[in-house]
Amino acid sequence: MNVLIVDDESHAREAVKLLVDWDALGVSRLLEADNGEAAKLLVDEYIPVLILTDIHMPITNGLRFMEWVSTHHPQSKVIAISGYNDFDYVRKTMKYGGRDYILKPIDPDQLNEAVQRALEEWRLETQEKQRQVESGIALNQYKPVYWSHLFGKLASGAQEAEAAAEQLRVEFSGFPPEAPMQAVVLSLYPIQDKLLRRFRGDRELLEFAIINVLNDLLRTEWQCGYAFRSSDTSDEITALIWSGQNGIEERTRKMLEAVSLTLKAELHAGVGSLSAKAEDVWTSVKEARTALLYRNLLQPKERVHHAQLLPASGHSLHLSELEQALRVSVQVRNPAEATAALSDWFARLRQAGAVTPAAVQLWDRQLELMRTRIVQEFTPDEDMAAGGSMPLVFNDDGKLLLDDTEKEFRLQLLDWLETILRRIRQERSIIAEMTSYINAHLEEDLSLQTLASRFFLSREHVSRRFKQETGQTLSEFVESLRMEKARKLLAAAGLRVAEVASQVGYGDEKYFSKVFKKHTGCSPGQYRQQL
Repeated sequence: MNVLIVDDESHAREAVKLLVDWDALGVSRLLEADNGEAAKLLVDEYIPVLILTDIHMPITNGLRFMEWVSTHHPQSKVIAISGYNDFDYVRKTMKYGGRDYILKPIDPDQLNEAVQRALEEWRLETQEKQRQVESGIALNQYKPVYWSHLFGKLASGAQEAEAAAEQLRVEFSGFPPEAPMQAVVLSLYPIQDKLLRRFRGDRELLEFAIINVLNDLLRTEWQCGYAFRSSDTSDEITALIWSGQNGIEERTRKMLEAVSLTLKAELHAGVGSLSAKAEDVWTSVKEARTALLYRNLLQPKERVHHAQLLPASGHSLHLSELEQALRVSVQVRNPAEATAALSDWFARLRQAGAVTPAAVQLWDRQLELMRTRIVQEFTPDEDMAAGGSMPLVFNDDGKLLLDDTEKEFRLQLLDWLETILRRIRQERSIIAEMTSYINAHLEEDLSLQTLASRFFLSREHVSRRFKQETGQTLSEFVESLRMEKARKLLAAAGLRVAEVASQVGYGDEKYFSKVFKKHTGCSPGQYRQQL
């Protein structure tokens, strides 16, 4: 049982680790991440039962991370830990499936109660799912779901793999007592729009039809294996083969041909190496998936891919190379730098001659990180980091069209840049409004916190944007205006120094005189004598 702790402060992660007796709760692995993006990778790999996450973190904050978990791994229980007693954070935590919201500094009893409650809830749900799957009520129509459940455990290398293999040997007709096993993973990616339309957009129905075609061969005609839907990966079907592996290349091609003739669906297949026994077949599945991840999307004619062959190149190009050009385009309010960099990047991509699904996954992550960093630098609205994945355009044969992809990507980036620039223009208007307010209220409290609250912005954002727009920090700007007004008031007769100090926002006459002397080189009294 895995548990993930996500916090950008190491001492906070250590506190959570020390305050709970994880061994007594049956937790076998404690995972750690210091930001939401790193946490996503760990969740995908280890599928933790429980996640304890901070709210305020760099790159991807806790709320966006919880939203991602609720979509991709809803079975994981989430507890939010935050130093902010903010109702909106609590509301969003509940919205994204969080079980509890614990305030820092952490109360040990409250933490332990929340953890035990979440783990007990997960155990009850797991038991109920197991009961539903293995119940004798499961009639013949549910058998494919049941088989997929057992084969899925076998293919994923889960702790229950040995138990699943034993159940299959007893219950599944044709499953061998002892035999080597090999995996073939079939990918629908890139899925064709016209194919989906034929199934009214229902991916599950399409996958069900493909599995039926495959099992007509594997179970009925060849009696050598079984195909099922991969529960942990979308757009993918796994076939486990336990006899006739010497002809696996020919049989894989016949499976692809049967799906093509019957459903007009052109799939790709990855073939893993032979595993000595059923309980180890997950390694073959992993190899088959790797073979698919490193196939060349620019050359789709070869549809059978082997893990033993070297992967295509194309990973050396990183989309993050565009980040500085995007930043410059935002700074100078002109997209030319970004579009020029994009054209150069695609020119080098064409020269490389290969694009793999693994590279595409990497580029999507880099694209999200670039957008997040730029948005955090220039605007207070983190939702503007969303802009969609890299738009890929394929032809009917599944070949990636780089020219069309470049055009679509350019349009996407231009739309996103225009949205950012529009927001910056709005913020410049706010900064102008803020400076006008400061001029009119020099005698009042003009601290960073006060102004941020008045204009509904964060202190950090006001500080950063004010410096960018005026070239001065907020305190420097306020102080210079106050000293300028003080000089004018001192030049007018009839006001004592204490009254001048009060009218420019200083309750302490001595401190006012000290600041005045720093700016003018003389005290207020000396300044008045020199006039």
